[in-house]
Amino acid sequence: MALYRRNDYIVKSLYSSFVFVSILSAIAATAGMLIDNIIAGQFLGQDALGAMGIVGPIGIVFSAVGNICSGGGTTLASQAVGRGDKEEVRNIFTVTLLFALISGLVITLPGLLFPRQLAVLLGAKDELLDLSADYIRGFFLGTIPTIMTTALMGFVKIDGSPKLPLCSIAAMSVGDVILDIVMVTVFKLGMFGMALATTLSYMIAVLVACLHFVGKKNTLKLVKPQSPWKILGTMTITGAPASVGRICDTLKSVILNNIMVTAIGVGAVAALNVRNQANNIFGALTLGVGQAIVPVAGMFHGEEDRTALRSTLKTSIKIGLIINCIAAVVLAVFPRFLPKILGITEAAVMDMAVAAVLMFAISMPFRAINNTYLSFCQATKKVGMALLICVLESFVYTVLSALLLIKPMGSNGVWLAFIIGEVLTLLTVYLIIAIQKKKTILSLDDLMLIKEPFGPDEKDILEFSIANDQNKVQEVSEKFFEYATVHKENEKLLKDIALFVEEIAGNIVQHSFKAGKKCWLDVTIVNKHDSMLLQFRDNGAPFDPLAYLNAAPDTDKERNVGLRLVRGIADEFVYRRSMGLNVLQITIRAPA
Repeated sequence: MALYRRNDYIVKSLYSSFVFVSILSAIAATAGMLIDNIIAGQFLGQDALGAMGIVGPIGIVFSAVGNICSGGGTTLASQAVGRGDKEEVRNIFTVTLLFALISGLVITLPGLLFPRQLAVLLGAKDELLDLSADYIRGFFLGTIPTIMTTALMGFVKIDGSPKLPLCSIAAMSVGDVILDIVMVTVFKLGMFGMALATTLSYMIAVLVACLHFVGKKNTLKLVKPQSPWKILGTMTITGAPASVGRICDTLKSVILNNIMVTAIGVGAVAALNVRNQANNIFGALTLGVGQAIVPVAGMFHGEEDRTALRSTLKTSIKIGLIINCIAAVVLAVFPRFLPKILGITEAAVMDMAVAAVLMFAISMPFRAINNTYLSFCQATKKVGMALLICVLESFVYTVLSALLLIKPMGSNGVWLAFIIGEVLTLLTVYLIIAIQKKKTILSLDDLMLIKEPFGPDEKDILEFSIANDQNKVQEVSEKFFEYATVHKENEKLLKDIALFVEEIAGNIVQHSFKAGKKCWLDVTIVNKHDSMLLQFRDNGAPFDPLAYLNAAPDTDKERNVGLRLVRGIADEFVYRRSMGLNVLQITIRAPA
């Protein structure tokens, strides 16, 4: 075991800053979809609502491609951030944007050339066929901006603008509402106008996201791609779980649309769309929790920081469960609210929709755990496990259960199938890990599935945290002296280091930590036997100790003696600002 253990405040604060924005961004995006459905139901009728449910899976296909960019590209970039490799981040960014543009062009053409055939393939019949085809024509015009929006969100988030995606999605949602009303009531363009409004709103989102590139925080630049096919392959594999999940959701929706129209009728499709909208709105909570894991866990995985990864997984599961349980209670108390605002008026359809909402509420805690763990696996290169969760949860268990239950239970069998899919997926993952580990799984370390070797052995690590208090700084050298007594082979070097680490910590607390703000400094030292790695990570204001030292007058030799000493003997002295955190890494080689 490590001699001490860092607290998880920095991890919690970093993750919370991402999860808050991610959830709001997801809610803002899904709010736009909800408003589309409300406007369609209120202004164009219940059949329009059914047509939007039929075409809905198309948006999932767009998201599948976008998730290769966001899930794959952002994960690789965040891992490069953890390694401190800015050039690799720019290379990944360039390849990601090129892929988004080219794939967008390829997907656009079929929707513009064969809208009616696509509508039939998606399950549109009778009065829904023309409405669905009109919506498809306008929707496919937005392929490129839709994919580009998804691609840009993750990169601007990890590059110092975590709140800009929220602004981008909020602008998109407001624009979509205004344009929907104008297209339907002023220009009388019907379903085509609804889709065209969505296309234009995504263009607004791209323009807002691009504001990052004219700001001071921007470090992203387009460069000549290096090994683009290798990066694209890795990016595709890394982003595959989210993309496969989207594709499975599409296939599931197509199958369920068809069997419900055939076995129950058009009203069942409208009720299924209500359930889908509940998933879009309240599922945004789960989606936001998962999206926040990718950059945070990706960075810590790049640093090979086992302690921070453990804290990230623990924090994300806890937050995800709390948020989803609260939302589930709200849905259970007001199950008729959503069907009403979506324009459901027929009593039979209302009954089906209310049952769908209630059973969706029951599934939310299980979905929260599955989705959180899926995102963690994706960020830490456990692609196989993430893919398994996607396929089982999004398709296999749910569809098979629905096919078995729709005849004896009607629409209630389909709603129950979603719950069964989540529970069986969770049990399957647990059993697989238990079989791999050959024991009952009780700890987060087992769930992390870390592939060894990963980072240093815990017996070689000293790690602890210091609060925003100069009186605590002296504890740094005390802990180093204690650590030196454990590692006799480098005892002299460790005691020499102990003389100046207190000064480094003191400078950070003095210049980075601001009065009134809760800040912590995580200190880690790793005995690599032939060298020592020191890392100081804090969540204070930007502060580069080396730049601070270089700014001192040459005549002031007594200033920061410890910093001057460590700079003189260090093999590496590297500072970087990563995702709102100061990170200082010092490597000192042990004497031969």
